[in-house]
Amino acid sequence: MNVSFNAADTVVGSVEELGLALDRFHEEQQFELWLSAPTGRAIAMLRNGEHAWLMHLRFSGDDGFVTKGEDNGGQLVAYRLANGQVDEHPLSWCIDLEQCYKAIAYFFVNDGARPEFVSWQKA
Repeated sequence: MNVSFNAADTVVGSVEELGLALDRFHEEQQFELWLSAPTGRAIAMLRNGEHAWLMHLRFSGDDGFVTKGEDNGGQLVAYRLANGQVDEHPLSWCIDLEQCYKAIAYFFVNDGARPEFVSWQKA
């Protein structure tokens, strides 16, 4: 599966390799992570410290789905993208970091399937 971490592309061939990569990625406080399955599905994770959220795309050009966390009164969190751009997204999209990593692993193991143990909403 293709993995892009802060715009550095690599291919990850096993769940063990993915686990080691996620351990390395976790050391960074801010990042943009993409996994792309051969089916055309993709999942992205943006992280800024303790805040992280996911986006799942069913195909290229899809509006996709974002994670749904707790309603936090419209607060925003800034995320630095791999190209240096800073975007703000609702804090209500954030879920627990461990849940993000488990969802990434599920996506990997299940050929791009959207993890249903995470709450999703249309983007």
